[in-house]
Amino acid sequence: MKFGKTFESHLTLEWRQQYMDYGELDAMIRTAVDNAPDKHIRRSNRYIREHDLNVDPITEEYYQNFERNFFAVCHQELSRVEDFFAQKLAEARRKLDQIKIQLTSTPRSYNTRHLGFVCSEFYLSLIMLQNFQSLNYTAFRKICKKYDKHIKSQRGAHWFREYISDAPFSKQEELLTMINEVENLYMTHLTNGDRAKAMAKLRVPPLRQASPPVRVFMAGMLLGLFIVSAIVVILSLIYVRSNLALFATFGYMYRGIFTWVLCCFYLAINVYVWQKVGVNHVLIFELDVRKRVLPATFLEVASGFGYLCTLSMLMFLHHNEFGVSHPYNFPLICMVLPLVLLIIPIPILHLKARMWILRCFGRIFAAPFFFVQFADFWIADQLNSLALCIVDNYYLARFYVRYYADHVKALDFEPDFMVPILRCLPPWFRLAQCLKRYWNSSNRPYSYFLNAGKYFSTIVVVIFSTIAMNSNDKYDTIFANPWIWPYLASALISAIYCSAWDLIVDFGLFKVWKGENIFLRQNLVYRKGFYYFAIISNVLIRFIFIPEIYLIYYNILLPYNCKTLESFLEVTRRFIWNFLRLENEHLFNVGYFRATRDIYLNPIGLRADTEEEGSHDKGVQTSKRSSF
Repeated sequence: MKFGKTFESHLTLEWRQQYMDYGELDAMIRTAVDNAPDKHIRRSNRYIREHDLNVDPITEEYYQNFERNFFAVCHQELSRVEDFFAQKLAEARRKLDQIKIQLTSTPRSYNTRHLGFVCSEFYLSLIMLQNFQSLNYTAFRKICKKYDKHIKSQRGAHWFREYISDAPFSKQEELLTMINEVENLYMTHLTNGDRAKAMAKLRVPPLRQASPPVRVFMAGMLLGLFIVSAIVVILSLIYVRSNLALFATFGYMYRGIFTWVLCCFYLAINVYVWQKVGVNHVLIFELDVRKRVLPATFLEVASGFGYLCTLSMLMFLHHNEFGVSHPYNFPLICMVLPLVLLIIPIPILHLKARMWILRCFGRIFAAPFFFVQFADFWIADQLNSLALCIVDNYYLARFYVRYYADHVKALDFEPDFMVPILRCLPPWFRLAQCLKRYWNSSNRPYSYFLNAGKYFSTIVVVIFSTIAMNSNDKYDTIFANPWIWPYLASALISAIYCSAWDLIVDFGLFKVWKGENIFLRQNLVYRKGFYYFAIISNVLIRFIFIPEIYLIYYNILLPYNCKTLESFLEVTRRFIWNFLRLENEHLFNVGYFRATRDIYLNPIGLRADTEEEGSHDKGVQTSKRSSF
């Protein structure tokens, strides 16, 4: 692999602008060679003197000008690298002094677990700084060698010896000393002298870690099984479509489960693309880089859950062939088994990741009584798109309670008083989180109230839609119902509100109003066409309630089928939303050169420990966030 690609694949993305621009310097050399007056590279000055050769003055002047411009750019790149390295090294010195004080103080003001987190994240930052140092040193050496090779000169080697070999950023002694000192401090004070245990906690995996072949194989095998069984399910549905009762019951019982499967696959694609394009989701979600779940594992989980779901569907549809008179127990497998595997406290199937998810849900359900992290409000946003899925799972749970109690209305999947409550819970969680973040913020930004208003508008829509739905039986048509008009007005206001917030705040778009990136922003991670597709699809799906009412009014589709289509489209909209929301957060980290988690040693109150949600692209100076 060429060094240029190696350089790009190993750099720390949040510090991308602080590395030397190897690509620009390489392009300068190639352009100089291609545009040379004689189309040939001159011989070295020594060879010219020894053989008493004459050189064309125009050609000589061309190369002299290029040499002057090239090394002027090299000096600029070196200056940027040295300034950034000096800044980070000074921060590391101060942090190391703080760690020493905390570890050696008696009694300690922080518990051992917290200090362990601090040391591990600080150690990671030192490894990243060492990687920054070695990559830039190698890049300058490679570009100088390339200059000498293509220009037939020795000026590159001379410049490297003069400015790089003795440059402050090229000296590794202090950084290596700090790395060894952190290892010794961790070993002495946190693992009772056990070096193997200390290094197991501190050791940093490759920063561009690939999925193990075993995981890739398992994910591929389960994906293949899922695809085959899904095709068989589709053929089976065609076969049993004449049995309307079975077909309708199948839809009621499996719509919510299938939505979860779809979300799992969407999440696997999200994680894969984030890693592919360099969006650091591990840092954004405040995960431990040593124990992160790789994309192949997400696909493995999604495929395994999907395969279980399709097998249950096949058993349901063909229960007579298996000698089962009542097929209603099969969906219970898809409902209970994943839940048990999620909450079971056994060190299998990524226990730490499962416990992390449960802690996030705990903080979400307890809002606004817990400090809000990015993962908390991100997951709560996912729940807003899964409102209908949550209701479907409630219907399923209610069915099994009635079914095992021999209730006469066991197969009744009509809404009850719990349905509007469940639909209001996801927006309430986000509204409470916004108010909590406003309370914890030192400057009390109004944007939190604006965001809370967005979720309040969703709750209002649920209230009016519930009243309109429950009163429809009293009128001949839905438009004869007077409650339909407050519902339509609130839904329209909410759709405009949410669409504007998505595009302007969550995506950070509409920063540029002319030129190449019109309606977008200057920094783009994905291809430009994807942003326009995201804008159009997001707005269209937000206003899906308009064609839904039209289809129901003219009896083109049943309300159940319209809600099914709406649910799948909303999950797809959230899937697209995830790409741009994480990209926007990533660009914020890049702007502030934040490459590791912020775990503090100095006592900091919660009011000073938050950042303004959605203000990243506005250039507002925000306080750093905490992992706790």
